[in-house]
Amino acid sequence: MSNIFNILIVNIYNMKDDVLKELIRKRLIEEIDASGLSYAEIAKQIGVNRTNISQYKNTKKLPSVETLARICGVIGADSNYILGLTNN
Repeated sequence: MSNIFNILIVNIYNMKDDVLKELIRKRLIEEIDASGLSYAEIAKQIGVNRTNISQYKNTKKLPSVETLARICGVIGADSNYILGLTNN
């Protein structure tokens, strides 16, 4: 990953824009659900507690950039889509 891309990701995560954060949360949950994996399976594979994964659905909490990248790798999701950088 280039430094510019990393800066863009961090800036997206730090934005005060609740609409964008809600889009990220919605897309993340859609992709997790579409993967067919349980929250427990995903959590085990990325080394976090199952509660962390369920918080992304039930609260406004978002994963760290590193955790998002690991989740995307496990579920086979495109992080650009989840972050709202693409529409498919």
